[in-house]
Amino acid sequence: MGSLQLSLRLWIAPLVFAVTAAMSVSQTEAQMRPLEFRHLQDSLALESRPILLLISTDWCVYCRMQKFHVQRNKQFAKNSRHFYYAEFNAESRDPIQFKGRSYRYIPGGETSGVHELAVALGRHNGTLAYPTWVVMDRELRVIYRHSGVLNRKELALMTESLIKWDQPK
Repeated sequence: MGSLQLSLRLWIAPLVFAVTAAMSVSQTEAQMRPLEFRHLQDSLALESRPILLLISTDWCVYCRMQKFHVQRNKQFAKNSRHFYYAEFNAESRDPIQFKGRSYRYIPGGETSGVHELAVALGRHNGTLAYPTWVVMDRELRVIYRHSGVLNRKELALMTESLIKWDQPK
């Protein structure tokens, strides 16, 4: 009976550890799920916060890499309670109401095009590149744009700035 208990303990301990680790990862990933852009204005009505928006496309390798880094960044997850993190697919075909105006997809060819809202929010120095980071205030005014991938240090600096900005004056 003693060896059976020892065997069960040796089998159960790693199982408990694995389940606990999986729960921790899923909780972190749940926190890192970006807010859908179409729900952004509703969320702001409930609780006002600054917005960090990532404009990307499905085909952009750098965009996928950036999203991967954001999802795995524990500091980003921790800081994200101070701002809304949203993603917007620049090739979305859904019409979107934003700040009282309707934005739509504009075809650029048979299989390509861009959403008007992606251009309106993300155009930086006359062009729209992917990925583009956009920081907006609580009134949905664009206050900063960055075209290109942010490394871990730059992302931390941006989120820490949002935390300071979010503090009561």
